[in-house]
Amino acid sequence: MAENDVELMLQFQQGDDAAFESLVKQYHKRVLNTIARYTGDRTESEDLTQEVFLRIYNARQSYKPTSKFTSWLFTIVNNVCLNQIRDRKRRQTQSLFTDSSPQVNLPGDQKTASSQLRGWELKVTVRSALDALPDSQKMAVILNKFEGFSYEEIARVMNVSVAAVKSILFRARENLKKKLKSYM
Repeated sequence: MAENDVELMLQFQQGDDAAFESLVKQYHKRVLNTIARYTGDRTESEDLTQEVFLRIYNARQSYKPTSKFTSWLFTIVNNVCLNQIRDRKRRQTQSLFTDSSPQVNLPGDQKTASSQLRGWELKVTVRSALDALPDSQKMAVILNKFEGFSYEEIARVMNVSVAAVKSILFRARENLKKKLKSYM
């Protein structure tokens, strides 16, 4: 599939808009979910996902297949997320969850209301712990645990060494352990 992605991007460079549409269809959900995990805001994530694909569209002529397409794509995702966080900090606003209310237990549901509430509480606590990580740690965890990226791929996306990725992930795990101690 990775070779196919590069081929699609090269076809898009040559003016084949259908190739770009194929890339968008293939990666839209994955990019959206990654950004949603990073920002904690589903609506904002949809806007940022559009921004990612707009950047790809505009950068098509400068694309060079020197590494995996996903590394190039998620480098753009990383940059868009970091820019958004910087902008958010400048505006001094706080991240809000769009799905932070517990689900209502309907008759016939297999889960009890208390187990749903515990699950919701854990989800909010994990989200809060992830949000509290420094930006680089947060992105490294998302790429590693949710996207399944190797250390080498994370290093390319974040423009750091593999040793730095290992260090970043180690510190992130330690921070998460401290914050989630009562749930472990």
